[in-house]
Amino acid sequence: MYNVVDSFYAGEISTAALAALGLSFPVFLLIIATSGGLSRGASALIANAIGSQEEDKQRRYIAQSVSLGLVVSMVMTVTGIFVAKPLFELLGGTGECLEMAMGYMIPIFLGSVFFIISSLSNAILIASGDSKTFSKVLVVGFFLNLILDPWFLYGGYGLPAMGITGIALATVVIQIGSSLFMVSTVVRRGLLELNSWQVLLPDLKTYREIAEQALPASFNIMSVALGFFVTTYFLKSFGDQAVAAFGVTTRIEQIGLLSTMGLYAAIMALVGQNNGAGNFDRVRQTMRVANRIGLLLSIVTSVTIYVFASQLVQIFTDDAAVIEIGVECLHIIMLVQWSYVMTSTHLAMLQATKRPRYGFFESVLRKVLLPLPFFYVLVWSWQFEIAAVWWIISGTNVFMTVITVIYAQWVLRHLGRVKMGV
Repeated sequence: MYNVVDSFYAGEISTAALAALGLSFPVFLLIIATSGGLSRGASALIANAIGSQEEDKQRRYIAQSVSLGLVVSMVMTVTGIFVAKPLFELLGGTGECLEMAMGYMIPIFLGSVFFIISSLSNAILIASGDSKTFSKVLVVGFFLNLILDPWFLYGGYGLPAMGITGIALATVVIQIGSSLFMVSTVVRRGLLELNSWQVLLPDLKTYREIAEQALPASFNIMSVALGFFVTTYFLKSFGDQAVAAFGVTTRIEQIGLLSTMGLYAAIMALVGQNNGAGNFDRVRQTMRVANRIGLLLSIVTSVTIYVFASQLVQIFTDDAAVIEIGVECLHIIMLVQWSYVMTSTHLAMLQATKRPRYGFFESVLRKVLLPLPFFYVLVWSWQFEIAAVWWIISGTNVFMTVITVIYAQWVLRHLGRVKMGV
């Protein structure tokens, strides 16, 4: 929803600003991938330790996940500042669009530590069964963003007009407040003991355990960014309007998938703790309920977005070409929205049972390796209309969902009777 609000106000500036946010989305997703991967890995380990009643291991995982998050965020900030411009140029960013994309991403990279620490604090709470605290923080942050975005964008009350950079700074300011509150909550509940700074000193063995769970999850999310790069690379031949429409529809699609994110968090806590306790029937029961809920919610959101596609796109832009492309995209993608949900619930189960590597394999195939040859042949060589891009994305999603469900259901049936593997 932060990105949705940011896109709305970027659209108020110009189509070039909206395209700049579309261009910056895959780069921004690298931060989300890193924080998300660390959070998923840490949450899986912490939840399993809680389930097996290994309190010392639980506290060690919590402290070292925060420690690792601080190290990774510093590396990401430095690296991101240097690689952002070449990446934007690779995607075809030039002139005003490139300048705006850089103006948006530099503050985001400088504030990446707050994104990561806030996400890790949430992972600690979710593993302990608390999904409410962060939801409240996000709701407050969302409404603050509605206030800060136009203030920082247009200026006033002692602040100069900062344009698209102000939109990014508003998000960073809110993330600073969120991370401080989340960390204080974790400390106040005794989950993270900071009696001595030595608890944050790197423990390479624990770093490795967390990394083994986190890296596949991070690469899974990063492959989404890579897939976004690939799609944007081929879309640029259709012009800035196509890139802008893709950015808008991605954010609308995210709204439709909010329930999936909630299910992912619930599965991580319930499956993780019960897997650690050896209560495998409870794991299977959790998945049956989660999948039923996921399918029901996906049908409701898909139909709603399909029917109101034009009105939703017009929230972000009044550019007729962008609206036309965006509506066509949503009408195709919404036909297979259920596949995202089914993939997500089963990947969450695999992560919670300490089998994260399949997620990376699945996402690389779905987002990059499978669509790439079709993009090259149909879009570049045969010069199909832009609708071919949306059909390629939809087809690969459905194919990989079938593969994922077959594998995950096999794991569920044999849970507790096979050694932990991929």
